[in-house]
Amino acid sequence: MNCPRCGSTKTNQSSHKPALGYRTFRCSDGKHRFNERTGTPFNNLPFPTGIVLLGGLGRLRYKLSLRDLAEMFLERGFAFTHETVRDWAARFAPRITQQLRATRKGKGKVSVSWHVDETYLRIVGRWHYLYRAIDRAGNLVDSIPRAIRSILGHKVLHRTNRYLNNRIEQDQRGVK
Repeated sequence: MNCPRCGSTKTNQSSHKPALGYRTFRCSDGKHRFNERTGTPFNNLPFPTGIVLLGGLGRLRYKLSLRDLAEMFLERGFAFTHETVRDWAARFAPRITQQLRATRKGKGKVSVSWHVDETYLRIVGRWHYLYRAIDRAGNLVDSIPRAIRSILGHKVLHRTNRYLNNRIEQDQRGVK
């Protein structure tokens, strides 16, 4: 690991571990001490990086309330307030969102089988249709603003079955 202060590649891992359990290093050139979180946005947080990211992910992806997340982590031995989760979500939302989008579009390409369904939502006093598509793994493919034929075309095989859309119906519960 390179030294974040002087950029030297001559670093040695130290046997000393801080309370959070991160690896510490010592720079041979500048005699600087640093850990693996130094120079990152997670540097001065009193909680492990994984806990912070899980809190932000639970807020952004699964739409859990701030108080529910704080209570969920309290049961696992991490005590913090709902305001802390709000700060984490605001601070790390762009990073988490970028990672979720990269997973959805880059590495985790959507499968060829999609489940598309519409739901009727009331937005600012007016009723609107919302079309959503998820793939076989349950990943959101798109929120489609128009009807299936106008977006996907006539070449798409549209199978209808009473039980085929159970997966997307459960996915839309979070939207409503």
